[in-house]
Amino acid sequence: MTGIELKSDKEIKIMQEGGMILNNVMTKMLSSLKIGVSMLELDNLAETEITKSGADPSFKMVPGYKWTICACVNDIVVHGIPNSYKARPGDIIGIDCGVFYRGFHTDSSWSVYLKNPSEKNAKEKENFLQIGRQALNNSLDQVKEGNYIYDISEAIQNTVESGGFNVVKSLIGHGIGRKLHEEPEIPCYVSRPRLETPEIVPGNVFAVEVIYNMGTSEVVIKRGDGWTIQTKDGKMSGLFEATVAISSHGIILLTKKYDS
Repeated sequence: MTGIELKSDKEIKIMQEGGMILNNVMTKMLSSLKIGVSMLELDNLAETEITKSGADPSFKMVPGYKWTICACVNDIVVHGIPNSYKARPGDIIGIDCGVFYRGFHTDSSWSVYLKNPSEKNAKEKENFLQIGRQALNNSLDQVKEGNYIYDISEAIQNTVESGGFNVVKSLIGHGIGRKLHEEPEIPCYVSRPRLETPEIVPGNVFAVEVIYNMGTSEVVIKRGDGWTIQTKDGKMSGLFEATVAISSHGIILLTKKYDS
């Protein structure tokens, strides 16, 4: 498995501890994500919780990125910079966060809908996120020894497209460990024949990401900040991600799936 760094059970145990820190941080942020709360408030909360746990924010280790989280509001797909924007009724907001603990990264993201009962398309937004959660569940079910990266990608694509939505083909999940982004790449769609993708073996640790749009799959980089990626058609986007390990004893979900 050229280029793919396998982790020992001992290293996976460390990542499991880091994942527990990240789970706590994500849970607190999602509980705090209410109407009127700013994205910067969430960023400050995350940094405080991470550092007091003896860890470091992974994203601040990315050259040029100065924040602890990415806050993706409505048509922002990924890499949304936390700012003074305050959550409003009807928003779909995705929170992405990473933790660096004892030499290893873990990564997690989750999207929520701030319900607006009077909104005409409220049910459509709820269904949109339900499809994303199901796609993450289905893709994680494919993370097992003897399967291939193809199987993860196929599960994401089939679930999203059968729900009437589109995966973003230019953004991917990835291996994770000593680096935040490692091999292998894990696309949200089938990009190659099954046996041409890496086989899943003990020691693999993946950040499986479901990145998808209500409208077309096309995205653009927002002018000005160099980070924010938005949907080209201005429609909503969703993001769900979990870090999962294949140890010698079986599959370990290092970051949890959060209630919505």
